[in-house]
Amino acid sequence: MARDAIYLGSTTVHILDDGVFITDAGNLFGGSRKARIRGAMHPVLVATGESLVLLDAGFGPELPESLAESYELQRERNLLENLSAAGYSPADVTHVVLSHLDADHVGWALRSESFPRATVYVQEASLEEARNLEESHGRREAIPAVERGLEEGWCELLDGGTEIVAGLRTEVRAGHAAGHQISWIGSGEESVLFTADLAPSKIFLDPDTIAGVDTDPEAARRNRIEVLSEAVEREAPVILYHEPKDSLVSIRRTEKGFQGIPYGE
Repeated sequence: MARDAIYLGSTTVHILDDGVFITDAGNLFGGSRKARIRGAMHPVLVATGESLVLLDAGFGPELPESLAESYELQRERNLLENLSAAGYSPADVTHVVLSHLDADHVGWALRSESFPRATVYVQEASLEEARNLEESHGRREAIPAVERGLEEGWCELLDGGTEIVAGLRTEVRAGHAAGHQISWIGSGEESVLFTADLAPSKIFLDPDTIAGVDTDPEAARRNRIEVLSEAVEREAPVILYHEPKDSLVSIRRTEKGFQGIPYGE
């Protein structure tokens, strides 16, 4: 990536890393395509001075058993090691915001020992969707940990967008999942957008690119256009969670939709 941190006044946004997964294209786009694709995991750490907020949390210590045969995980350092390299300890994290309940976004967060002082925020709609999915769906695997977190007090449900801390606002943009939330960091001309799986990599800057795992493809397309259009208008760089390289991009309009240019170029 072009850089691993961006500064918004007194707020620092660190782009972290939890490795790269490799899988068949068919696992993400449907069908029987055997082409192998790579996707990074870039959790985002927002340091405001008083708070330290983590946006999404990678796979955790290892791949879930249900994905072990279809995914390969490659790492030089995991999320907690990269957190330490940025100058923080897990106990420094005060808030964790989960965009949705896919395994590659919740792994470290749903282990209460990972971030012992943090509150983990989940949209209630995401949890309800997971409860209603078929038994084999991967999002169901997060349910016991979320319910345990609610009972023990380290997890909190949200109902719609909210300001997590001053200068960090979530916004529900469904499509990939019910209750899927993005995050706006900063305000006005000093803003950064974290799209999570609404637009997770450069290929999804084309609004017509739909993942086979999107639960509402039309909502995903509509929300992607609206959110990326706002990023263009605000000249806000966008953090692409799954983009292996150039995960921080400036957004430009094109005839087919949008294009991501490495930030600063």
